[in-house]
Amino acid sequence: MREGARQAGAKRKEDLAMGSDKEILALEDKRYAAMLHDELLYTHSSGLTDTKATWLTSLRLGKTKYKSAACSDRKVRLAGDTALVTGRAAIEAEINGQPRSLRLVFLNAWTRTPKGWKFIAWQSTPQPTT
Repeated sequence: MREGARQAGAKRKEDLAMGSDKEILALEDKRYAAMLHDELLYTHSSGLTDTKATWLTSLRLGKTKYKSAACSDRKVRLAGDTALVTGRAAIEAEINGQPRSLRLVFLNAWTRTPKGWKFIAWQSTPQPTT
């Protein structure tokens, strides 16, 4: 009887964890929906470009896992309903199962919409080595 109770308890913990994972992923989807513009273009330092749909799919499937990101030297320039953000980024990620340490220079664009500011573009390149 104890073994059965122990197995039932383990199954309950697993079910709760799976439920929590689903809840967290649903919250992440809401966060991204609030932040990302439908016309997002995300150009990686590799030169590959994702749309909103392909970038989110990559994140959901675990093809790209961002472990940490630290930005520096950020500058914001406003031009009407567009904000251009430039800077440097140090990113630790796992891409297609391979650990990567990225040191980038980036241009990030945001646009003001009736629903607030939306992330519409990212372009990055490796930092020059000097």
